[in-house]
Amino acid sequence: MRSSFLYIGIASVLVIGIVFWQWKHPTTVTPARGEVAVTISYVDDGYVPSEVTIRKGQAVRWVNDASGDMWPASAVHPTHSLYPGPNSAECLGSSFDACQGLPRGSSWDYTFTHVGEWRFHDHIRPSKTGVVNVIE
Repeated sequence: MRSSFLYIGIASVLVIGIVFWQWKHPTTVTPARGEVAVTISYVDDGYVPSEVTIRKGQAVRWVNDASGDMWPASAVHPTHSLYPGPNSAECLGSSFDACQGLPRGSSWDYTFTHVGEWRFHDHIRPSKTGVVNVIE
């Protein structure tokens, strides 16, 4: 009987460890260039996952599953100027900017052309943040 509890305890610790390890490590995917590599869901508590890794030339899709609008954009709030790249006349600081609030159920895709660690936020709720790691 004691050995059964010991095995159950060890198995439980292993399962919890594996789940924690997967939760703490960013998602890495490698589809073809130009395709949406990963989807980030925006919920009332923020971005899920909040950190992803893609390859240069791949896109990230942000989907609004929250109760209000979202506006994904490059850090730093409010200028959105961290990500290099031209901005349009309607946007604030860089091309990595949805340029408007997006209602529930809508999505926005952005293709990353620069390698680096690119922080982003919701312009409407700037405390909701995330990171896109772009590798070669």
